[in-house]
Amino acid sequence: MATLVGLGLISRGNRYLIRQRPHLPGSPMPGVWEFPGGKCEEGESPEEATKRECKEETGMEVVVNSRRRIIEHSYPHGRVLLYYFDCETENPADEPSEESGFRWVEGSELSKLPFPEANGPILRELASEDQGEST
Repeated sequence: MATLVGLGLISRGNRYLIRQRPHLPGSPMPGVWEFPGGKCEEGESPEEATKRECKEETGMEVVVNSRRRIIEHSYPHGRVLLYYFDCETENPADEPSEESGFRWVEGSELSKLPFPEANGPILRELASEDQGEST
């Protein structure tokens, strides 16, 4: 059975909020970059998990808009079903808490950073949208 994960593509213009995963003992994929989000808790929808996890990880309230894509992927540590949602901060002036490690990165730059393998399709999509807007 796959682990359900809700991920927030929190954007401002062509920029997205990401952070580098910490190097913690036993943590899968340390040092790779990630979007805010996490596993669904018992009885929680991917949308609800995205909203909760984005708040916990960034310190900001987010509005979960449309679902962009679902990607199923098998890693050595298990199978995941990733739900990606386009999001925005509830307050347009909000910034992530400094201790969260999150920062804004241009969509065209995302594919140059090491992300978990399953993110490939979404990174290409965001980069192509960013290129489309800048031409």
